[in-house]
Amino acid sequence: MVEMTFMSAGIITVIVIVVVVGIWFFFQLKRRIPLKFSEDLGSSYVLKTKDAKKAYDTYIRLTGNRLQKGMVISRVFPERLSQKYPLDNTTFLWLSYEKTENSIDPSDLDKLEFLIHEFVSSRKGAVILLDGVEYLILQNSFENTLKFLQSLNDQIILNGAALVMPLDPASLDTKELSLLERELETYQVDYRLMRFFE
Repeated sequence: MVEMTFMSAGIITVIVIVVVVGIWFFFQLKRRIPLKFSEDLGSSYVLKTKDAKKAYDTYIRLTGNRLQKGMVISRVFPERLSQKYPLDNTTFLWLSYEKTENSIDPSDLDKLEFLIHEFVSSRKGAVILLDGVEYLILQNSFENTLKFLQSLNDQIILNGAALVMPLDPASLDTKELSLLERELETYQVDYRLMRFFE
């Protein structure tokens, strides 16, 4: 009888610990994931994740909240993105060496910066989603891409725009990630844990 009581107490203790740790993880992750971007003007956000879905969800929420047209720059072909997400009122730039109406040479960072600058300067509170920074790093080097992002961040601030950028942290070494985090607001997004708490 005494052994049963001790076993029951042990099981209850384990359950309580698991629940407490689960709740703690939930609040830690919720705090790290930017859920209320809509009031922040002139901000750039890096979402550290392997899955870009959270970035697209954030972009859709931001463009909806601001009633603004947005711009999506991605390695994914625009028609595929339109089939996957409700991206109304969106201007697309496809990072590709292929010559199409919406494509842009990924090695031409100056042109890309110019197009983004034109877009945000003519639309107060514009929202930009840059999905493909790892590809830009491969095509241009980390240093050149960082300079591009620093300049882009200045344009975002000056024009009261918002930049959302998903990034797989495993694609950079510790020093590179640290330099990027110094320039842009960075949030950890962990989908494996979030699935259990959403």
